[in-house]
Amino acid sequence: MSSSSSIVEETLRQQRSVWQDVTDRVSRISNHELSPESPRRILLFGIGSSHFAAKLTAFTLLRDKTRERTPIVSCQSLAIGNEVMPQPGDWAFAFTHRASTGPTLQAMDMCAKAGAFTVMVSAQGVEQPDCAKYALYTSPLERCEPHTMGVSGAVCAVTSLLMGTKVMEEWDALRSLGDPDLDKFRDRAGHGPTLLLGEWEGEWLAKEGALKLMEMARLPVRVFGSEEFFHGPRFSLKPEDSIWHVATKKDQRANDIMAKQRVDISGNTPLAWVPALIELQWLSLGTALNLGLNPDGI
Repeated sequence: MSSSSSIVEETLRQQRSVWQDVTDRVSRISNHELSPESPRRILLFGIGSSHFAAKLTAFTLLRDKTRERTPIVSCQSLAIGNEVMPQPGDWAFAFTHRASTGPTLQAMDMCAKAGAFTVMVSAQGVEQPDCAKYALYTSPLERCEPHTMGVSGAVCAVTSLLMGTKVMEEWDALRSLGDPDLDKFRDRAGHGPTLLLGEWEGEWLAKEGALKLMEMARLPVRVFGSEEFFHGPRFSLKPEDSIWHVATKKDQRANDIMAKQRVDISGNTPLAWVPALIELQWLSLGTALNLGLNPDGI
C-alpha cells in the first residue's frame, strides 16, 4: 500500500503543531479555574497508552530537579481504590483520550468522592463527566486506534500545566526536530522485533512501542525491563528473535543486550525521552509498511 494513504503518517506529521496548540492553550489557563490549594499528591492514571502516558508524565516531573517535591503516584486506573487510595488534597489526573474507558472514569469518580481535585485529560471536544472538576483538553480526537499524537499531546498538556514555562519552552524546542525520512525508518525497521527492552523511562517507551507494533504491524511483541529480561525471559530467546532496546544512561544492562536496533535516550532535560518516543512511532509505521499492512488498523 502507499504510505500517502496512511492516517497514521499524517497524524505523526501533525504532532509538532499539536504540541504548540496545547502549550498555547495551557498557558492561558488562569489559576481560578484550578484548585486553590497546591496538591498534596499528584495521581496519574489510565489504561493502555493512557497508562503509558501517565508513567512518562511522572518521569518527566521526576526529571525536573527544580520543582517542589510533591509526591507522584502513577498507576493503572484499576489500581485506584485498591493499591492506591485517593485522599483529600490529591490532584488526580485521569488520562482517557475518548473519555470512554470505564475503569478510568470509575477511578476518577472514586477520587472525586474522596475529595481529590479531579482533572480529565482527554481529546478535544469530548464530554466532561460530572466527576471531573476540570477538563484538560489535549490533541484533536485520533482518527484511528494507534494513538500517537494523543499520547504525546496528553503528556504535553499535563507537564505544561504542572511545570509551566520551562517545560513549555522545551516542547517548543522539540518542534525543531523536523520531518523524518520514512524510507530510512523502513530500512531500519525491517520486519520488526520479537522483544522490546528498556529500563526506567525506557521500559515504558518500550511498552508503548510494542503496543504500536501490535496495532500497526500486528506483531505479538514481548516487553521486559532490561534487568527483568536477565531473570528468566532470556532463556526463551530463539536464534531468529530480534531485540530492540530503548537505552538510557542508567541502564546497567545496556552492554549485555545484543540489540538489533537501539533507540537511545540522551540528555538530562525533563523531556529528553520524547525523541525516542517519536522514533519508535515511526519505526512501527515503517514495520507495518514493510509487512504490507495497513497501519491504521482499519
